[in-house]
Amino acid sequence: MRRSNQAPRMGTIFVAALLTIFAALVFFTNVIPGSIAGIASGTLALYAAIAAFLILLIGAFVKGV
Repeated sequence: MRRSNQAPRMGTIFVAALLTIFAALVFFTNVIPGSIAGIASGTLALYAAIAAFLILLIGAFVKGV
């Protein structure tokens, strides 16, 4: 039986990990300022968490990502 999914590449995992660390720093600590370039850092953290999820999901189903 042929599998349709595979593990994401190391670079993909690294990018997703950086986005997740940024989101965790914003959500759980006060290390990051309240706004970055005029955008609330909580909003950016939410986008970063969603992007990390989508990057890993795409990496699991698209070959070479």
